[in-house]
Amino acid sequence: MPRKKTEVISLTDTFAEFKENKNIDRMTLVSVLEESFRSVITKLFGSDENFDVIVNPDKGDCEIYR
Repeated sequence: MPRKKTEVISLTDTFAEFKENKNIDRMTLVSVLEESFRSVITKLFGSDENFDVIVNPDKGDCEIYR
C-alpha cells in the first residue's frame, strides 16, 4: 500500500500570506488567532478562564496552557 505524503504547513508562511492578502497588521492578526482559539476552548470546556493562549507569529508557534 503506498504511503500518503504528509503536507507540512508552516504557520509563519501562512501568517505572512494572510497578512499580505488581507492587509492586516501583525498585532491584529495575533489577536484574531488568540480569540479564535479561546472561542474553541470555550465551546469545548465551557470557559476559557483557566487557559493561556500564546501565538508567536515570528516562530509560527501556538501554545495553549491550562
